[in-house]
Parts: sequence; structure tokens; C-alpha cells
Amino acid sequence: MSQKTNALAIVAFVMSLVCAIPLVPLVLGIVALSQIRNRGEKGKGLAIAAIAIHGATIAFYAIFVILGLTGSLGHAGDASPPKRDTGGQVTGSGPSSPVNDIRTGDCFNTDDDLASYQEKEGGQARRSVRIVSCDQPHKGEAYAVFNLEDGAYPGTDKVVSIAEGKCAGTKLADYVGRSAKLSETLDVYYYYPQLTSWTFGDREVTCFLGDSRGASTGSLRATGS
Repeated sequence: MSQKTNALAIVAFVMSLVCAIPLVPLVLGIVALSQIRNRGEKGKGLAIAAIAIHGATIAFYAIFVILGLTGSLGHAGDASPPKRDTGGQVTGSGPSSPVNDIRTGDCFNTDDDLASYQEKEGGQARRSVRIVSCDQPHKGEAYAVFNLEDGAYPGTDKVVSIAEGKCAGTKLADYVGRSAKLSETLDVYYYYPQLTSWTFGDREVTCFLGDSRGASTGSLRATGS
């Protein structure tokens, strides 16, 4: 008498091939293996294949999401970074770049509305900007860039606390000048590493000034530009 092929094993295998509802082929494959063992049915290979195929599919999408969150997607094929003069200052306007391309003294534009961060000091914004020459209209000007210590991710609260302390400390005064009087509409913001980007080696904090009223021109650096 020939053995019966487990129905769940067949369903799990078919669903894994057509990328059905997430996790369903995985669960069905596991249940099918249990039934096959208890009932002596055929279909073990189909169940294992379903688990392997759907497991690989889940892993692929997980990596895709992580890379998207950290801004690692969409930059490899971009045009070259913005052109800089011999002093390192940007000339003209560059393409969309990850925030980690920002250097101290760089001015940049972002699709974020800085006014939405007024009620919370040092708001975290999106991870893509367009670096431009400071004589062009821009939303932000970076006055300090530094790295946090390596090790396990210290947690968002700790990272924010460090960023706030250093961005609001002497780094700002050193950049704009001790006697400088800044407009009341200017606020301090910063980009900081999050858990997803920390996993890929991101340790960088970028402090920048932004005017919630809109774009401005010229540099706030004490040496001017």
C-alpha cells in the first residue's frame, strides 16, 4: 500500500513559491513535518523545502527593510558627491547624499519641515540631504561632527543625551564665535545613530543649526564664507 503525501506539506510548498502571506508557509511546513512523523506520510522533502524557501524570503525582506531604514539603499548608484574646493568647501549643489557625508561647515537642504521639531529640542530627521554651497539657500548648517565610542548600542536615550550635551556645548560657540548673537529663530538639531544604523557601523553625530522659518543664505561660521 502506497503512502499518502501530506496535504499540508504540498500546500506549504506551493505557498512558499508564490510568496503568500508572511509566515504561513513556514508554520504550515513545521506542522506538516509533525504530522508526517506521527502519521508516517510522505512529503517530508516538500515541507523542508517550504520552510527553507520561505525562511530565505523572510531574511531577504528583513535585510531590505534594514538597509532602507539606514539609508544604505539608493546611494550606491548615485552621482558623485558634491564638488569641493581645495579648502574642502562645497561648490555648487550636489545630489542626494546620506547624512554621514556631511562635514563640519557644510550647508544642506532636507525635505524635512524643521518647524515640526520646534517643540522638542534636537529633533531627529530623515537620513538623506542635499549638500550645497552655503551661498545658496539652505535649511541647515553643520557646525560639529563627532563619533561616539564603539561598543554595544547604548540605547536611544543615552545617545540623545550625549548628542544634546555636546551639540549644545562649546562646539557651537567655537563655530559661530564667542561673542556672536544668533537669531532667535535658529535652533540646534542633530543627526545621531539609531539601532539599525549602529549595527552597520554608524557612530556619527552631526550637529547643525536650522531656521524653522525657512531657508537662509550665507554661513554662520566665525571665519565666514
